[in-house]
Order: sequence, then structure tokens, then C-alpha cells
Amino acid sequence: MSATRDPQAPKPDWLLRPMHWQDIPAAVDIDASAFPYDPWSAETLWSELARVPKDALYVAAEYREILGGYAGMAYIDSDAHLQTLAVETAARRTGLGRTLLATVLEDAKRRGASRCLLEVKADNGPAIELYQSVGFTGLGTRPGYYPGGESALVLELDLAEAS
Repeated sequence: MSATRDPQAPKPDWLLRPMHWQDIPAAVDIDASAFPYDPWSAETLWSELARVPKDALYVAAEYREILGGYAGMAYIDSDAHLQTLAVETAARRTGLGRTLLATVLEDAKRRGASRCLLEVKADNGPAIELYQSVGFTGLGTRPGYYPGGESALVLELDLAEAS
């Protein structure tokens, strides 16, 4: 189910909570909208949620029982890896992505991760702007990372220095 909002309407009070199996159909829709070049399948989301809580955290944002976005972080040794962050089209540029990112980064710090890594499509300006605004810096590129041959930027955040 997708949310439809007037962009001029007040920002809703999002309920942040652990992502549940029941969120998968709406998450698949959001992912297809956010990442049409490489959306996650329901099977991928099921597999990712199976890693929670030991090796991952997935957070959902809902408003009046409508999923507005979600974020997922995986943990490998002392590194946190932002697996995904997706926001419903109508909720973009409202601060929801920043809120979801802050939530998973706080969890990474709480778990003792020393840094956070992520890949982002090189032409995804809004996402890159968000990540840089919280302190992520470039670590390198992964040529041909995405279907169609597009490159990914690899970004890193030192969690000890992050505020």
C-alpha cells in the first residue's frame, strides 16, 4: 500500500519500529519505486529479516499503518553496512530518510561498530547529499556494480567521529 500526500502538507509523526514480515509487500512496492534499476524482491527482504537481531537491524517508519520507508543495516566484524534505505515517493524530502539513517547509525554505534560503509549509485544526487551531510566520505568506486553497468560510489563514515 502506498501513501499519497500533498508535499505541502505538514510532516506526519512517523512511528519508527522494527520491520516485520508483514511489511514486506509494501516494502517491495517502495523499493521498486526507489530503485527501479535493481529493486529487492520479497525473497531478498525475507532473507534480510531472517538475520535480525543478531547480524542486522531493519527499521520501518509508518504513519496510520502505512509504510513510508525503511532502512537496513548489517553487521560484519567491526563494520556496519547500510544495506538499504528507501522512502515512499510522497514522503521524500521530508526528513524521513535522515531519520531512518540516524536510527540505524545509532544502533551501529550501540553495537560497537567502528565505521559504516555503503554503496550508492553514482548519479543518485539526493542520497549522496544526505550521506555527505552526516559525514560520509568517499572511499572508492565499484565499476559496473549496478545492472546496466552503472558504477557505485563506496562511502564510509567513521562512527567514532560521527555526532
